[in-house]
Amino acid sequence: MKQFTKGYAGNILRVNLSTRNVTTEPLTEELVKNYVGGRGIAAKILYDELAPGTDPLSPSNKLIFTTGPLAGTPAQSCSRWIVTTKSPLTGGMFRSCSGGGIGVELKSAGFDLLIVEGKADKPSYLWINDDQVQIKEADHLWGLLSRETTLAIRKEHQDDKIKVAAIGPSGEKLVRFAAIVDDRRTASRGGVGTVMGSKNIKAIAVLGSKRIEVADPDKMRQITRKHVETVKNDPKFKGFCHLGTASAVGFCHELGIYPVNNFQEGVLENVEGRLTGEKVDEIFVKDDHCQLCHIGCGMVLQVKEGSYAGDPIEGPEYETLYSFGGEVGNTDLGMIVEANRICDDYGVDTISAGCTIGFAMELYEKGILNREDLDGLDLTWGNHEAIIKLLKKIATREGIGDVLAEGSRKAAQKIGKGSEKYAIQVKGLELPGYEPRGLKGSGLNLATAPLGASHTIGQCPQEIMGPQAVDRFTPEGKGKLCSFNQDRVAIYETGIVCIFPMALGLIDLPTLKEMLFAATGIEVFNDEDYLFKVGARILNIERAFNMREGFSRKDDYLPTRFLTEPLETGPAKGHVFEMDQLLDEYYEARGWDKETGYPTRSTLESLGLAPVADELATLGKLP
Repeated sequence: MKQFTKGYAGNILRVNLSTRNVTTEPLTEELVKNYVGGRGIAAKILYDELAPGTDPLSPSNKLIFTTGPLAGTPAQSCSRWIVTTKSPLTGGMFRSCSGGGIGVELKSAGFDLLIVEGKADKPSYLWINDDQVQIKEADHLWGLLSRETTLAIRKEHQDDKIKVAAIGPSGEKLVRFAAIVDDRRTASRGGVGTVMGSKNIKAIAVLGSKRIEVADPDKMRQITRKHVETVKNDPKFKGFCHLGTASAVGFCHELGIYPVNNFQEGVLENVEGRLTGEKVDEIFVKDDHCQLCHIGCGMVLQVKEGSYAGDPIEGPEYETLYSFGGEVGNTDLGMIVEANRICDDYGVDTISAGCTIGFAMELYEKGILNREDLDGLDLTWGNHEAIIKLLKKIATREGIGDVLAEGSRKAAQKIGKGSEKYAIQVKGLELPGYEPRGLKGSGLNLATAPLGASHTIGQCPQEIMGPQAVDRFTPEGKGKLCSFNQDRVAIYETGIVCIFPMALGLIDLPTLKEMLFAATGIEVFNDEDYLFKVGARILNIERAFNMREGFSRKDDYLPTRFLTEPLETGPAKGHVFEMDQLLDEYYEARGWDKETGYPTRSTLESLGLAPVADELATLGKLP
């Protein structure tokens, strides 16, 4: 079978930690043509290779690190990497994405994918130096913070060019929402760092020297130059490249969709001038950017005064300004910067960490938890000192932190006393910083996304921006809109393209397909209809994986709060989420059965997934 090398390295690296066996396999025509790269190929491999019912923290689970055909090419904002696994937080298929440099480095070493399976018998790290792959001892690294691990590995090999993806102490202690950190960029959500820790792998270090070849270098340079010039003249670029998503706090607050006090409200008193862009600008040090990206929406901040004064640090972005801001009733920017630092160092997802603390704070407010339960902490809304102390307890599984380190869903199951209704999560994944009652299409995505409540899978930007803006409050038409956006994101994540320029219209689909064709020379990649079929195929195989794990319509639901409690203040005042109406329309748009949420045989076969339909039929999961 044909092995692809234009736009691809052409190889899959497989490392079995239990047997210490290292093998290289060709990247085949079937995988490339049907799934393009990145998220698509990883979803297909995990579906095929992981048995239903596998414990996410067992040696049998797999970690699949993937790049895309645009990584390492002149294409801008396209060199991200994805890690895919079965999530210890949700129990379903999960992909987490990062803008760090290890993806391009892995491809430069000669590999499009790295599949890690089994479990090392003691703390270890992977050392990939082109095609020389070693499983090295990491006793001396165990317990180090993520940034300390990176520095130690570079010192050990005497090369600062080495790219390192590492876990911190939280991954070692199996905090269920532990992250993988790549030079302060993180693959954060779903517990991908937890799976890495369960395999006794502290880090993956890569140094590559191979050139990444594309099918049409002149065309690729021409497309890139045109794209960069177009973007630089776009007003959205000028507004985004400085503070990036951090500037969204004021915008979301004005729309009434900035979550407050564990999603009890959508506006926060005194947020203006404290967490909004002008305040962030006061502690701004410099712009920063991901690997091979001209936008530079990252930033380095430094708090110079007060109890949270410290060294410069990258971030926080909007999601952390929400999860340690309005979500916990806090307006102290210095505390949010410190929380971001702790999460990066210890390696935890800021969204799940902040939301789980917000969950605990509401339990304290409702009298379900008291100070004795909380190791003496006073979890009054906005008590930033108590929040930082609790965050450290969660990151190290100390005291009450050991319970909350399970995530809000599992913590609620342990706490009981009716606490389940205050766990604001879908499929076990805590919500990002967008109030669903004020964004019906985006809320529908949070309910139906295969990962759980992830905005990165199919947010609906048409509800808040663009020439074809739609009414964000009406449920009508949102099923089709949500399905379209989820398929579109899946296409971009085969590249792998950053979702921010995609959502802002800074990389449109015509440009993407031209890039894919110039990089690979594969004619069908220049066909928009074909790419949308690939996107739908990815969503359906991810859905099929979750169905084998017992997921169905019952799991595509937002917490009861959104369905029965109208917002009392702000522009979204009086709105609830019309869950069943929206779900019915979504399933119809997808070609899925409305009663169960299962894809039909005709839908699967139309996407070339007849074998998947056959397997689901044997399991009694085909309508």
